[in-house]
Amino acid sequence: MAQVPCAGTARLNSRAVRDHNLALVLHALERHHGGSRSLVCGATGLTPGAVTLLVNELMDAGFLVTSDTMEAEGGRRKKQLSFSDDSYPVAVIELVPGRVRLVCEAFGGARLVDETYERDFRGADAGDFAAFAAELICGLARRLEAEGRLPLHAVGVITSAPVRSNRSEVLANLDFGWEIMDFGALITRALAEHGVSAPVVLLKDADCAAWAEVRHMEDEGGPMPAGTLFISSNDGIGGSFILGDRIYNGPLGTGMTIGHIQLNPEGELCCCGKRGCLTTYAGADALLEASGLGPYARAHGRDAAVSELRRRWQAGEEPAHGAVERAIRYVRVAIEIALTLLVADCVIVGGYLATCLDEILAVENGFSSLGVEGVTALRPAALGSDAAVLGGLMRMRGALIDHAAELMRGEPLDAATLLQDTL
Repeated sequence: MAQVPCAGTARLNSRAVRDHNLALVLHALERHHGGSRSLVCGATGLTPGAVTLLVNELMDAGFLVTSDTMEAEGGRRKKQLSFSDDSYPVAVIELVPGRVRLVCEAFGGARLVDETYERDFRGADAGDFAAFAAELICGLARRLEAEGRLPLHAVGVITSAPVRSNRSEVLANLDFGWEIMDFGALITRALAEHGVSAPVVLLKDADCAAWAEVRHMEDEGGPMPAGTLFISSNDGIGGSFILGDRIYNGPLGTGMTIGHIQLNPEGELCCCGKRGCLTTYAGADALLEASGLGPYARAHGRDAAVSELRRRWQAGEEPAHGAVERAIRYVRVAIEIALTLLVADCVIVGGYLATCLDEILAVENGFSSLGVEGVTALRPAALGSDAAVLGGLMRMRGALIDHAAELMRGEPLDAATLLQDTL
């Protein structure tokens, strides 16, 4: 978050600037996993006096604590600031085929709850999931209250469906057979039946996974890309584009649905209504069916079927070998199309395709910068199936940081304006 100057006749001590700078301090500490006041000064450009005043406010409000450890800076040992685990908790619910996962962390990052429920809502009414999600949220709220913790002020729901810019409406969730709907409102109404009021924020899984992967690169000390294209392949084919420190979703909020790039107008009919979309060739379920492993997947599960698919492909067994080779070729073409439009300097591939990077690079495609370090790096995802949840928690924590001043004043938060990390 960049510091912004005051406009017009606004005073330097106006509430808007103070609110912005409170968030600025918290973001600096979050990105560095804590640090001293002098680190905050260097990261934000704020004066030492301003940082002291802001830090004191945040400590009084319970956001920050001083740790017992001391670190040397320029020959002097200084107290380190860190997020308090007694401050506002963050929570997400992840919906994937076959299961639902509830994860809650303290503001400081301590994992409070991590539970998985074997519930499959494919083909069920969307209201059934909304009611189940509301029960999970209400149960979590009761547990937090019993432990003497602060209440939930927002909950993220991670879904594979593209999410509109109001963070409540989703396009058709094709994995579950659900139409376009205001999914956030559905869950909010179910919560109201339990007497609970908390903003429900819809999050696209690929955006969350991309966010976590990019932050992981930063934590590892590698060079930070200016633009990152992320492709997921756990279920269908999802995508995200991170420009600097913002997720690009376009004016409607539904950008980067790379799985529905049309590669063959005469190809298979896609569930989106078009023909020959990338996901009809490279989506895990479609690829398993084309490889003759659909019955195997239904009998043994998708993960086991993907492992068997890899074995047959590497052994040259048909039809698996031909189906995988075609999928890899189309993935490469889709990446090149996306790079032509977005000019990313890093491509991260997650899911089963993360093991196929050499084959993706080997596709004959003429001149390309893909895979050239310093131009367009190609990397496998590092965080596996946890990436979406990790990124969702990061984004929800970032949302609370952006609205720290409102929380301090006791003002309610609005799901539509909660996330400030998108373009």
